[in-house]
Amino acid sequence: MKFKILLLALVISTVSIAQEISAPEPDFEGEIVFVTSENKHQELEMVTTSVKRGQSVGRIISGIGKVKARVIAKGKTSTTKIKKSENLYFIYNHGSNNILPTKIIQLLEFKTRKKYREYLIASSSNVSGQTDTGVLDLIKFRGKKYGKGSYLIKVSNLEPGEYAFFVGSEETQDGFFFTVTD
Repeated sequence: MKFKILLLALVISTVSIAQEISAPEPDFEGEIVFVTSENKHQELEMVTTSVKRGQSVGRIISGIGKVKARVIAKGKTSTTKIKKSENLYFIYNHGSNNILPTKIIQLLEFKTRKKYREYLIASSSNVSGQTDTGVLDLIKFRGKKYGKGSYLIKVSNLEPGEYAFFVGSEETQDGFFFTVTD
């Protein structure tokens, strides 16, 4: 009897997980979309970012201080708004889904400034000798094959804020931005 109940629970959970996401793959390679609760696509805001390097005033005047490099995206907030949920689902069409998703998909949280969003990628101080470069604080996600050439990306427990996916090669400057709201 216990075995039958356990087997029934396993079948029900497997069917419900398989039916959870049934949205079509994005039309184009390189495209990433949010999957709504109605299994429809919501486009993410695509922004071509820039890298800015800057020195503190103390460094400019006396030669002592910090140098920072940041990824900058225009606009204080994304035009794509997503309501906070325990799990958020995205589909990325890579054209092939034979590569480990974490090798080609990066999710970053950006800080909001007056007129732009930024992500600190490097910092160096000639006072303390401390240098932080190339260490990205990536947000963890679960990725699995989806359809013929896409990945289903599941992100859990994102707090309200500004986020961006960078997909494909490491040299890309195009970010797919979204804002998580309460």
